[in-house]
Amino acid sequence: MDTNGGVTTTERDLARLLHLLADETGATGEFDRLGEDLAGEGDGELVALTLTRAARIRGLLADRKRREREMQALLDTASDLASVREVDAALDAIVARARRLLGTDAAYMALVDADTGDAYMRVTLGTITRPIESLRQPPGYGVGGWVAQTGLPFATANYLRDERIRRKHSVASAVAEDGIVSILGVPMRVGDEVIGVLFGANRDERTFAQSEIDLLGSLADHAAVVLENARLFAATKATAEELSAANDQLARHNKALEQAATAHEQLMAMVLRRADLAELVEAVAETLDGAVLAVEPDGTPLAQAGPPELRDRLPANPPDEPGPGRARDLGPAWTVPVRAGAETFGHLLFAGRAEPLDTDKRILERAAQTAALVVLVERQTSAAEQQVRGQLVDELLAEREPDWAALRRRAKVSGVIDFTARQTVLVVSATGTTRRRLLRAAADYVRAHAGVATEHGGHVVLLLPCADATAAVREARRHLERATGGTVTAGVAGPAATAPVVRKLHREAERCHRLLVALGRAGTAASLEDLGVLGLVLDGASRDHVKTLVETAAGPILDYDREHGSPLAETLDGYFAAGENPRAAARLLQVHANTVYQRLDRVDQVLGHRRWREPAGALTLRIALQLRRVLDQIPVAS
Repeated sequence: MDTNGGVTTTERDLARLLHLLADETGATGEFDRLGEDLAGEGDGELVALTLTRAARIRGLLADRKRREREMQALLDTASDLASVREVDAALDAIVARARRLLGTDAAYMALVDADTGDAYMRVTLGTITRPIESLRQPPGYGVGGWVAQTGLPFATANYLRDERIRRKHSVASAVAEDGIVSILGVPMRVGDEVIGVLFGANRDERTFAQSEIDLLGSLADHAAVVLENARLFAATKATAEELSAANDQLARHNKALEQAATAHEQLMAMVLRRADLAELVEAVAETLDGAVLAVEPDGTPLAQAGPPELRDRLPANPPDEPGPGRARDLGPAWTVPVRAGAETFGHLLFAGRAEPLDTDKRILERAAQTAALVVLVERQTSAAEQQVRGQLVDELLAEREPDWAALRRRAKVSGVIDFTARQTVLVVSATGTTRRRLLRAAADYVRAHAGVATEHGGHVVLLLPCADATAAVREARRHLERATGGTVTAGVAGPAATAPVVRKLHREAERCHRLLVALGRAGTAASLEDLGVLGLVLDGASRDHVKTLVETAAGPILDYDREHGSPLAETLDGYFAAGENPRAAARLLQVHANTVYQRLDRVDQVLGHRRWREPAGALTLRIALQLRRVLDQIPVAS
């Protein structure tokens, strides 16, 4: 043993050994050379024991250093994840860190489908083919399916040859295509639930150490925390959004309730102060910030309000449907019937700038109820006024002539009828409806025209301050038919500006009405002048005068028909109606033309002349035949 200043070679080599262990940077080759030097000196057993223990110490120090690096890597991972806000970016960072720490060719992450339990790829890094990026493994299949099902890590040095693995052909093909050989998979857990699998993979055979499994498991725990935090954050955010939405909805609901309460108070106040329909429509349009139109059942506008561009979206004839008065969507607008009981007064239509809220619809429905109440109040008021007017008109039209001075005084004091204005008189009846409904429709009509409607002599009588009788009867009849759905017959006379003349006009209108019915012209309107020659003949003529005219001109024909049961009078009616054309008359009567010729020859024989075929004679005979139909409708004295 050499000495150098009292220090042996062995002591010097041991000092070098301690220095290598303390420095932790000595290369493996240097450590081995030092071992060889010591083996040739001194006690062999002591040297071997020393080297063994030094190697163990060196291994422990290397493991500690490795664990420190892994721990630092995990700390760095946690720090990195803390700064990442997006889930996808965090998962990408974990997969990248796993690949770098394990030194694998590829790393990827699969998540577990909560519904099926399948493990499907979420993140891949280092893969070179498409199919492996979209793999999906059922529970128990492949590495991912097995780890997801058992919750245990799994490592294989050769995926395709490992008999422990149940493989799907499509998955095995994708793994082979990508060149993957060895795979390590560890579970990602939240509590006892496996939510995913973290993988490391190489393209050659590799046996993964337990420390590598533990390291990947730690990264998997980080990934699970990220996913769970993301889930909790999403749930918290959704809850916050739901609470915010509920709060907004509650605020809107409260606002809507306040708006509805205000609208209700406003509508009720309008009814109490007897506001008209136009004011009601204007208030509803302002409340709902839109356009509102009130129409009669036939679509006739009554009142409207709101911006013109919104009014154009309102349909003219909304369909009526039975049932409760609920708002219905017509596409560009909403409609609700104005109804009281079974009677419909019309509709309210609304068009807004946006889709109406439920509260807006309720306000519209309440407005329709209020409109019905307004109509009923107006009708009640009108009925009271009409009753007073009706009593005055009944006195005017009674069989017994009234006290004219007293009648004018009552009319002036009550303001019911202005006999200084020109009045037109209408006598009307209707089929297909009731007289009560006709009278109600007439009352509604005259209310808007400052007139009077009453029932007298079994008919409805209207007095209208109008100078044009033809226009008055045409408009009134059209309105009454729309309002009642019946067929209206109207006789008209006038105008006149004094009470006695109005009384005479009623007689004339009543006579005209009876003549229209007798002549088979029900469903029309006319004055005596409109009846042409018949009107002129009958104007002021008594029944006896008319009877004499009929007997003189057509008496022999009528007597012959009664005695022989022949249709000569009927044939003459058809002949005159066909323009005195026998063949056209035959078609009208649905008989052969020769039959018509034979009957006309018989007329010549019965009358004893052919002058009735000449223009003057034909006119006389034609008028006589028409008068025979209305003879019973003519008063005994006129």
